[in-house]
Amino acid sequence: MASKKTQNTALQVADAIDEAMTLVGSRLFREARLVLEQAEQVASKAGLSSSWLAWGLSVACDEVQDWVAAVNHIKTALRLDPCAPPFINSYRIIRGRTVLAFTGMDVNDPAIPTLFRLLVDLDAVDAASCMKFSRHAAAHGDPARALALAQDAVQLEPPTTEQLRHLARLLAAAGRHEEAQARQSEADVLVSFPCPRATA
Repeated sequence: MASKKTQNTALQVADAIDEAMTLVGSRLFREARLVLEQAEQVASKAGLSSSWLAWGLSVACDEVQDWVAAVNHIKTALRLDPCAPPFINSYRIIRGRTVLAFTGMDVNDPAIPTLFRLLVDLDAVDAASCMKFSRHAAAHGDPARALALAQDAVQLEPPTTEQLRHLARLLAAAGRHEEAQARQSEADVLVSFPCPRATA
């Protein structure tokens, strides 16, 4: 019977989730991921989906620093059950670790575009991340993207002198000299009149 077969498959997947969580508790994250990926294949063939399976995969993938898989799985878990406290907590952890990973990357790292897309998915883009990707794009022959990202950076937060000068250089390279001069003038003003820092 189809219903009994589906039920048996669900129990098989549930057992795999339990086994994987035991492995996670022993910090055997790669082994846990393998168990969960096999369970995912079994569930998929039976037309089943499980928020807990997706969550377990997100945890295992996060711990082995596979940020792409971790983000994809935690998004799936939250789509299936947006109210589960463990999922929400894991989302926050994965978001924070992905931000830290991107922040620590060299500007020439080939994974910059991939990690930036994850920041977009996690609603974690800020001026600094736009600037890093802008510099990466400029160094790798994509001036249009570099310019767009530099413009985003100065709009997201009050711009710094460095950000304005970077944008001015890109505008000048694009032949937009009046705009470049205006941005350079803004940078010069910031140098002459830096914003005072708050003191206790």
